[in-house]
Amino acid sequence: MAPGSRRSGLGRKFLWLALFIGILCGAENHYQLLRLVELTVVPSGSLPDPVLWRSIGSLSRRFWIIPLLRRDAIVRELEERYPAEITVSITGWGRIGISVRPHVPWLVLVYQGQDFILSEDGTIWPRSLSMAENAQKGRKPVMLPCWEWDKNLLNPFGDPSRRQSIVQLSTLPVQDLREWNDELSKQGWFGRPLRTTVSMRGGVRYLKVVAQRNSQRIQLELGDKTKEWETIFPAIRKILAEPGRAGEGTLIVDATYEGKIVARHVPPDGTDGKRLRPEGSESN
Repeated sequence: MAPGSRRSGLGRKFLWLALFIGILCGAENHYQLLRLVELTVVPSGSLPDPVLWRSIGSLSRRFWIIPLLRRDAIVRELEERYPAEITVSITGWGRIGISVRPHVPWLVLVYQGQDFILSEDGTIWPRSLSMAENAQKGRKPVMLPCWEWDKNLLNPFGDPSRRQSIVQLSTLPVQDLREWNDELSKQGWFGRPLRTTVSMRGGVRYLKVVAQRNSQRIQLELGDKTKEWETIFPAIRKILAEPGRAGEGTLIVDATYEGKIVARHVPPDGTDGKRLRPEGSESN
């Protein structure tokens, strides 16, 4: 075939293709076949509209296939901005469904003076994010245990530079936290827990539990091995039952020593002759 003939045939193909595309564009402009007919979020209202549309994009209203092409990116963006597991699916032509399963708050974690929420699966997010409040709508408010993580321990965030802005997996020893929290929650004899701090002493982790028992503040210092608590707790209960132990002020019980427990009482003025103010003695 002559070169001129081949060029002429190719030109006709481009012409037909351009005509076909033009017809499609004309039909789309007239009938809007690719517009987003419906966007459903389940549960309804669980995602704030500004958060939702910032991830989906306004152009998705005109071309509903865009959210499908960007499905993984939308899920990732929403899960960083909102503490929940997100699923994006097709529910029909032009219809997109978004399923939201919020992470359930488990603990309040205080780190460097700032509050975060931790779920049992190890997801952590700033307390200021909406889910911490939205999860409780229509339910009786639940007081979460408060734990403080010392800055000298392992940083609890996978991405520390974005800890104030996103939801992320923590690097916390969740299994240890679960064991500690479960065991302490069974010990109602030392009063109402206010806060538990995990710190480091001599290269070893230890816990400082601050609780309120009637008018007295109790401060327990424990090693991080729950197995040892089985013998420590009965001994501490005996100390608390001793005459003169009850009353105002703060009773500090240090069980981090091997083979002994040290107890001392700090008067309500916050001093005990050494001019030391016990942790947790501030007003609550």
